Amino acid sequence: MNPAFRTIGILKPLGWLYGGIMSVRNRWYDCGRLECHAFPLPVISIGNITVGGTGKTPHTEYIVSLLKDSFRLAVLSRGYGRSTRGFIKSDAASDSNMIGDEPTQIRRHFPDITVAVCEDRAEGIRKLDGHEAIVLDDAFQHRKVKPSLNILLVNWKRNILYDCVLPAGRMRENASGRIRADIIIVTKCPAQLPESEMEALAGQLAVRNDQKVFFSAMQGGDIYPFMESVQVPSFQGRPLLGVTGIASPAPMQSDMERLSDKVEMMSFPDHHRYSNHDISGILQKLESMGPDAVVLTTEKDAARLYSMQLPIGLAERIFIMPVSVRFLKDGDAFDRAVTDHVKSFNKQNHV
Repeated sequence: MNPAFRTIGILKPLGWLYGGIMSVRNRWYDCGRLECHAFPLPVISIGNITVGGTGKTPHTEYIVSLLKDSFRLAVLSRGYGRSTRGFIKSDAASDSNMIGDEPTQIRRHFPDITVAVCEDRAEGIRKLDGHEAIVLDDAFQHRKVKPSLNILLVNWKRNILYDCVLPAGRMRENASGRIRADIIIVTKCPAQLPESEMEALAGQLAVRNDQKVFFSAMQGGDIYPFMESVQVPSFQGRPLLGVTGIASPAPMQSDMERLSDKVEMMSFPDHHRYSNHDISGILQKLESMGPDAVVLTTEKDAARLYSMQLPIGLAERIFIMPVSVRFLKDGDAFDRAVTDHVKSFNKQNHV
């Protein structure tokens, strides 16, 4: 027997136990035994049932872009990986150590909106006055808040209907938890996913008649330098060192291999906090690849690297590969569903 299958078999009883605990917890929230706070303004939750790898930050940024010009908007995150605690409203001096990777990235992209962090999202919302909508990043399991619109992300490559609960698989709760979602987005789809496959998967995932299912793909943007004063070179034929601390580095590697046939990777765990030892190792590896070699990294990794004092010889050779979201079909319908929700909720509550 394959050792991997044997390990999964051993861990399955633990997964059943964890899944059972989460099911009881959810039932207690549903019946009111545990308190769930609703708020008099639209609260849009974006999250997943699995551990990482669904593209939460790009989808959060998509919704921010959609709403920011029409509504006074705030993004509230737990701030995973930060060295601080409690409620923090970010400012221009905030870095990933203070507020975490994703909030730092969002703050850099959207400096004119409010970005805050708080482990207790209900407390955080109460401290965010004067807004017309709040977007909660990674809050599908944060049941203390009852969102007015609940968006669940599902990775196309890892169907939650066939996955296992932790520690046997990557599920934070049983797939039945998807019933809480108002909108399900199947993410990281192939660019040319057949419509028949979309319809079949939507039929499998939707468990309520009013649930909407959409499909999105990730697309790369223009590569830009870590240091603004540096010009972006041609990458064709150039040695490229991919440096990542994300849940799914394979798509980035594929993108790099389309740029050059000289690609090497240094992959770290998701949300990895880079140390001076790591930086020395990256620089040593880069120098071994030749004087023309450069580092390509993600925006999430760059958010962590910006908080460090990098050697100038490394910083000027780092370039960032952004990604964004593209809906495969019915993108206008998704946009309308979100914006109409905010408008109608505010109208009903006179926000």
